[in-house]
Amino acid sequence: MATSERDSMDFDVVIVGAGPSGLAAACRLMQQANEAEQELTVCVVEKGSEVG
Repeated sequence: MATSERDSMDFDVVIVGAGPSGLAAACRLMQQANEAEQELTVCVVEKGSEVG
């Protein structure tokens, strides 16, 4: 039986939904990380065909 391998990516934060609050949360988290001189990876996931 063959096993399939999946690609994966690691993030510090995953935000589900690219509406106004999801995008604002991602922006604010990145601002705070920059102010604290910390590296932060944020992923915003949207299931719809358009953002918002």
